Amino acid sequence: MKKILYPILGAVLLGGICIAFAWVLGALFGPLYQGEEESTRNFKIFLYVFFACVLGGGISGYFFAKRM
Repeated sequence: MKKILYPILGAVLLGGICIAFAWVLGALFGPLYQGEEESTRNFKIFLYVFFACVLGGGISGYFFAKRM
């Protein structure tokens, strides 16, 4: 059960941290784009980073469960 639950929790936790970090960054520095093209570029960057965080959280959760 741990080998299923820990990767899911790790992915959700790291994905949530990524979203919170992006929200704080936007709240502190305001909009980071001047037009629709820059907005689209920033959203694509956010998606890549978000999926990398989710994947990293899942992998680290798996290894954490494997170690216990």
